[in-house]
Amino acid sequence: MNFNRTAIGALAVCLLGSNAFAQERAVERTHFQLGVASVETDTSNSTSSGAIGADLFATLPLGRFLGVTLGGGYERSRIRTRDVLEDESGQLAGSRPACTFDSLTGTASLFVRIPSLGRVSAGYDIGELSADCDGVALFPLSGKDEQASDGYHFAAEVYLGNFTIGANYVSTQFENGPESEATTVSASWYPLDSLKLELFGNDLYDEDTYGLRIEHQPEIFGDGLGVHLSFATTDATPSIKTWELGIAYYFGRRVALKTRDRQYR
Repeated sequence: MNFNRTAIGALAVCLLGSNAFAQERAVERTHFQLGVASVETDTSNSTSSGAIGADLFATLPLGRFLGVTLGGGYERSRIRTRDVLEDESGQLAGSRPACTFDSLTGTASLFVRIPSLGRVSAGYDIGELSADCDGVALFPLSGKDEQASDGYHFAAEVYLGNFTIGANYVSTQFENGPESEATTVSASWYPLDSLKLELFGNDLYDEDTYGLRIEHQPEIFGDGLGVHLSFATTDATPSIKTWELGIAYYFGRRVALKTRDRQYR
């Protein structure tokens, strides 16, 4: 895949060319979402790793036409690798030391949305990754046991009945290191207002990743709780497979998943 910001720009032109602005609001009312997720990653001919994390997002209306999303997350993972750290003291045992990583992230996005047509957004991201290993280990880029990053993102979605077509571009600058870029494209289908099936692909690190995500709001919970399951795999060598299972609790008004995606968050 060779995706770039052109795809996002084309989606934005489709959105802004409409006269439907006057009839709708970008965000119906303030929306909060608290989520917890578990992620398992398996690298062929290597060891697996696991992570668990939590995040909180708030989406607020800014007048009729604009909305803003603020959020942050924490994730803890345990990995056995020498690929991202260097042994400063020579104390690391074995060829593949065990390390625990703590990740903190924050994001802010400003967007324009027409609920009957789609959404265009731009935002800023920050992150910090810290390590606790069997011995003294440092990130090669920062020269410390912490690695900071910041960056920006652009995204656009077009709503076509029960389908959504989207594109997202992310640029991340690592402390004392290179800039990383990735573009993701996705296609979603709502067979039911409470069920979403999504196919996606991205080109992070020039390696194509493809995946499937299923999200559902079970009726038994009255549209106040959502669950999602996703699987992704790369075409690189060695290949990397990732599974994610998550639960989200929604504060405030109870609405169907399709309505939540297009009018609230």
